[in-house]
Amino acid sequence: MAKDEEQSEPVEKPEGSKKKLIMIIGGVVGVLVIAGAALFFTGFFDAEKPEATTENAEQSADDAGSDNDDVSEGEVEDAETGAVIYHALTPPFMVNFSGGSIQVMKLAVSVMASEQAVIDAVALHDPVIRNNILMMLSSEDPEVLKSASGKSALQKAIKAEINKVLNNVKVSSTVKNVFFTDLVMQ
Repeated sequence: MAKDEEQSEPVEKPEGSKKKLIMIIGGVVGVLVIAGAALFFTGFFDAEKPEATTENAEQSADDAGSDNDDVSEGEVEDAETGAVIYHALTPPFMVNFSGGSIQVMKLAVSVMASEQAVIDAVALHDPVIRNNILMMLSSEDPEVLKSASGKSALQKAIKAEINKVLNNVKVSSTVKNVFFTDLVMQ
């Protein structure tokens, strides 16, 4: 029996070595799979992308214009020529509502203009513009603002309010559009 015990011990050692070898190979394969996935997702294996032709750019602009009814063709043309300037009204607007299911609204707004003078005027008169927008927001019905049409109407109202302030300070041009970059209602 002593001989049987001695023979069984050496048999176990190679099995342990095989398990270690399988674990090492599995680990190497796992690292290679992770590295390959990382390279794939970073675009390492992508072929060169073809350069955009003017026909493709015009088609993209037409597609973009058809998706967003608020942006007119003139604004798309301005965007293509690089004459569009964006300015974020910071910090975001925070409004409390009384009663109802929506108590608070956070709204981040950016404006679009085609002239730097308009952006400069918006920055200069930021306190007046922010005050008027906050007063307007606090008088809004939060239930109406849940819908897409309510948000669109709010965009137009904010644009009109900003342009009213710019008109009062005798700025020759106006804000072309207003964009919501963050909108949270709770």
